[in-house]
Order: sequence, then C-alpha cells, then structure tokens
Amino acid sequence: MPRIPYPDVSKLEPQVQKMLAGTPLNIVRMAALASPAAFKAAGELGYALSTPENLDPHLRETAILRVGYLTNSKYELHQHLSIAKAVGLTDAQIEAIGSMHYDRLDPTMAAVARFTDDVVRNVAPSDENLAALRALVSDRVVINLVMCIGHYGTVARIIGVTGIEPDEEALKHLPTNEDEQAQ
Repeated sequence: MPRIPYPDVSKLEPQVQKMLAGTPLNIVRMAALASPAAFKAAGELGYALSTPENLDPHLRETAILRVGYLTNSKYELHQHLSIAKAVGLTDAQIEAIGSMHYDRLDPTMAAVARFTDDVVRNVAPSDENLAALRALVSDRVVINLVMCIGHYGTVARIIGVTGIEPDEEALKHLPTNEDEQAQ
C-alpha cells in the first residue's frame, strides 16, 4: 500500500485522464496527482529524453541506472534494467554500471557514469569529470544528461515519498536480498 494513495482517475481533469490512458504504470498514475501542467510537462520531458535524437539510448540508460542505484530505487531499477537490455546494453555493461566498475565500460559510458555519480551526490560535477565528459560528447549532450539525471532523480523521489509499489509484473522480477548482496 503506498504512503500516498493513487488518485481516483475518474476525478482527474479530462486531459489528465486522457494522458493516463496510454501509460498505466504506477509511477505515472501517482504523478497524475501533480497539477495538469506539471504532469504534462514531466511527461513531455520524459518523452524528449527517450528520443534517440536527443540522447543516445546507451548513455541515457547508463545515467538512469546510476540514478536508480544511487537513490536505491528498486522500482526505477526494475523498469530501466529491462529498457537498458532492450536498447542493447549487455549484462556485463549493466553489471559494471551497478558495481561501479567503470573500467569495464567504453570511455563514453564510463564518463557518463562518473558524471552522473558526481551530479547526484554533489550537484556540480568536478572539473575533471566535466572535462572528461565534454571531451567525448557535445555540450548539448552534457545538458541533456543533466536534464535526464534531474528528471529521473525526481522520479526516484516521487517513488520514495509516495511509497508506490512496483507494477504487479515487476514484483516477479525484483532482486532478492541475496541478489543485492551478491552485487
């Protein structure tokens, strides 16, 4: 049971009901409690970040997984572990991202992981981490990564504050304590 109840969809504004119809995930249902303008803007930002033209899927999922690990968001990790695999990240890459063995990643993914860690922990990355990332990607990609890190940090916080449960199918795939200890 979540700490904050899901909204009664029938009592939401018609435009919000329409937006919810296509994405029944618990996180989206809970986010519908926001104002319609904020709910719509968050959805548009999430969609823009998921577009490969705006952010390479490997880099995006590297950043999102690091946010999930750093915020201990099992829900976010479950959703994005499968997405990471779907966009082509290997089990070895995913394991390296989770265990912080960045030397096992290609230089760009490693730079994204280090940058994400720094931004989540310190807000402003070190000059070294920023320079390392900028040597490999455009400044547009850097800013899109910052927006991605911030967006998924917000998602993790909505999950943490509200206590939403993973979607029913997700429950079957959550790591057990033994799985977490093995990492």
